[in-house]
Amino acid sequence: MPAIPRFSIHSDKHVGPGEFADLMRAVGWGEGYAPDTVARSLAAYPFIAHARSASGQLLGYVSAFSDRAFSTMLGELVVDPGHARRGIGRALLATVEAEFPGVPVYVKPLGEAHHFFRACGYKTPCAPMQVLFKRNATPA
Repeated sequence: MPAIPRFSIHSDKHVGPGEFADLMRAVGWGEGYAPDTVARSLAAYPFIAHARSASGQLLGYVSAFSDRAFSTMLGELVVDPGHARRGIGRALLATVEAEFPGVPVYVKPLGEAHHFFRACGYKTPCAPMQVLFKRNATPA
């Protein structure tokens, strides 16, 4: 008898700002996010997939931008620490890859996350790449 999955993957935008903020807090990505700020982030991504338990709890989330030709940029890929190492991250990443077949997917892994992406078949490019950023000033 096949094992019953402990989660299901959904590729829609049915993620609430509160539950997303809770997930980000659980993985250590900060707290105190204003609901309207979180809602803007969720709305900005053209592609979102999420993992849920049988009871509907948000267990994982992935977002991506893609031109569907030359590049797909992964936004966030997060899994609730209490449900890590159960295939949720791989399933979410596979959903992105299936949505954009034949298009290179680029990731900016933080910390030790590069081990996960390498285990999923991602490689370091031959030409060195850097990630640069600038936080724009907030209008007064």
